[in-house]
Amino acid sequence: MRTTGDIMTGDFSKDDKIKALLWCNRHCCLCGKACGSNIEVHHIVPIEQGGSDDIDNAIPLCFDCHKEVGSYNEKHPIGSKYRAEELKVRREQIYEEQTRHLVPAVYYGVTQQLPDGSKRQFPDVGFYLRHHGDSLPVKVKVILDILLAGRSLGHPDAEYYGGGKLWHLNPRFGHMGHFAIPKEAAESTERLDVKASVTIIDQYYREHKLLPVGWVYMRKENDWYFEPSEPE
Repeated sequence: MRTTGDIMTGDFSKDDKIKALLWCNRHCCLCGKACGSNIEVHHIVPIEQGGSDDIDNAIPLCFDCHKEVGSYNEKHPIGSKYRAEELKVRREQIYEEQTRHLVPAVYYGVTQQLPDGSKRQFPDVGFYLRHHGDSLPVKVKVILDILLAGRSLGHPDAEYYGGGKLWHLNPRFGHMGHFAIPKEAAESTERLDVKASVTIIDQYYREHKLLPVGWVYMRKENDWYFEPSEPE
């Protein structure tokens, strides 16, 4: 935010404007039409109403939609105003439509299996992450939560399994890592879950968050079964 005399003016950084225009592929994030150079990056919540210059407050709009969004008169309401929440949801729909081709099939999971067919000795646990496409490389943020009887014991590693470092995935490339289950959980007979929250970051630096899923440990079998819903 800048101040000129007694007037506050706001603008987005150059990098954020470029990201917003790349993410929408220069399509209006309200009507969806291709705009070319006839597009503006609008503040969803105006600066004078407490809005910020953060990219989350930005929405690329064509000239017509920019005018319509900004012309609603609260004192003489006619029709339904575009609310900030609606604009953000619509913007994310357009961003997703225009960037989904940048996201490859990524497979990941918790396992005791080793490449040679043997098994890891619990509480050592394996985690694999693979790029199954021939498209562009991506970066991946992995957050694993260990749950004992529904109670979180935190991340096994703050960097690779706590989102601190990004995993680099080239086409048809994979990683096999491992981590240790805390002693409290390893010695318990209560239900043990590992919840995975994975975010794929495309070449335009847009984050694509996958739905969280989990794996439940079977102590007798020294193996895991997949839990498709979010562990509680």
